[in-house]
Amino acid sequence: MQKTMTAKRKRAFIGAVTLLAVAAPTVQAVAAEISGSRIPFSIATSGSKEDGDRWNGKSSGKAKACGDVPVNDSRTFSGYIYHDRSWAPDPKIASVSKNYSSRYGCGSYKSTSRSNKYYTKASWAGIPGSRAYGHVNAQN
Repeated sequence: MQKTMTAKRKRAFIGAVTLLAVAAPTVQAVAAEISGSRIPFSIATSGSKEDGDRWNGKSSGKAKACGDVPVNDSRTFSGYIYHDRSWAPDPKIASVSKNYSSRYGCGSYKSTSRSNKYYTKASWAGIPGSRAYGHVNAQN
């Protein structure tokens, strides 16, 4: 009888671990890069860039600015999400600012609407002679 209970507990434990292994990637996949929001850039010279693609707010109702520059340096880059308005100046709704030596990271979520258009911008400091590239994107 005791061996039967142990076997049942083992099966329950294995089932729970399997469920967690299957469910965890599904939950992580919810926060994904918004198509058309990525801006790649070379850090050989400093600069800024606006993404020409405009994208609709996603069904999640939120977005955040993210980015990475894989270089061990204390200089910084920034990424922004703007609400595209044809009748007024475009307000910045989200941003992220990080040191190059920091790992990939994001700012906080901000509200978006599916009926509105948004775009990303990036600005970065240059490291003369560097062959490294960074990127900024938006995630929902």
